[in-house]
Amino acid sequence: MSIVGEFKMYASSVETMKKQIRVIFQDVEGEISVELDNSHSPKTVQKIIENLPLEVSIHRWGEELYTEETQIAEVPENAKITVNLFDLAYWPEGKALCLFFGPTPISKAGEIQAYSPVNIVGKIIAHNNEELNIFSKVRDGAKVIFK
Repeated sequence: MSIVGEFKMYASSVETMKKQIRVIFQDVEGEISVELDNSHSPKTVQKIIENLPLEVSIHRWGEELYTEETQIAEVPENAKITVNLFDLAYWPEGKALCLFFGPTPISKAGEIQAYSPVNIVGKIIAHNNEELNIFSKVRDGAKVIFK
């Protein structure tokens, strides 16, 4: 079988899966929902699910929150530097989860840029602006639980 044939067989065997989880910000007594989606990075999403719940410190970089290094270890998988508003990503270089809610310090006009390539693993689900306001309240180093 050719490499193309093997890829098509692998691609058809990976079912699209979406799973909603919560991100609890302990210091501000608030939470948001995120939807994991394996359509871009199926191996990475599987590793995240296997490691839930995940309790970590979180840090701010512009309008991105990223976790300290986690026990999740995955290589770049369809990784990219330019992300979309409200993307949830895994950063292979830092073994961290990233929440993008606006521009980072290296973003260009109209584009949100990650520090280095990230695996897109889902989306932040916002039901209203009040839920989004939580990002401005989170302090650097705060404890967060993904579950």
